[in-house]
Amino acid sequence: MSAHWPVNEHHPQDWPHARRCVVARRPIQESDPEPTLFVMKRYAYRAWHTNLPLTPAGVWHFYDGRAGMERRIRDIREDYALSKIPTRAFEANALYLEVVRLAYNLVTAFQRTCLPDEWQSLTLSKLRHRLFWLPGELTRPQNRPTLRLVNSPLIAKTGEKILHRVHKLKPLEG
Repeated sequence: MSAHWPVNEHHPQDWPHARRCVVARRPIQESDPEPTLFVMKRYAYRAWHTNLPLTPAGVWHFYDGRAGMERRIRDIREDYALSKIPTRAFEANALYLEVVRLAYNLVTAFQRTCLPDEWQSLTLSKLRHRLFWLPGELTRPQNRPTLRLVNSPLIAKTGEKILHRVHKLKPLEG
């Protein structure tokens, strides 16, 4: 991927020091997601103000990594009920955060080891939608709870693949 890197200094009156302004311009590919700043003609632009002593490419990679982390934090906050810490007790909040972290790690491990490749980057809310929002009925033949899903070849095929991967997992030995 090639990019054009203009770099200028910017010093607003209320800032104690000037910051470099790094702007990246690159050609848009058909497979690219929607650009984050703006598009002009066939180029996507992104800009950063920074005081980091990095090359323009280094600034791009550093902030891209942070953007990915901020997306994960948002997903955890929204999908794992972390928008509000439940108590004012430090120990209880620490335990709550550990439970949330365990839930996140378990879902991520399940996603990476048992789900199809095209589901690897889905958020928890999208996984819930794909896994649990299926038409079905809970029945009890021979007094055993059984979930009967709508008779769909696509759902059946996906379910069989997931179950096959689940059954291939080996339990951890302690």
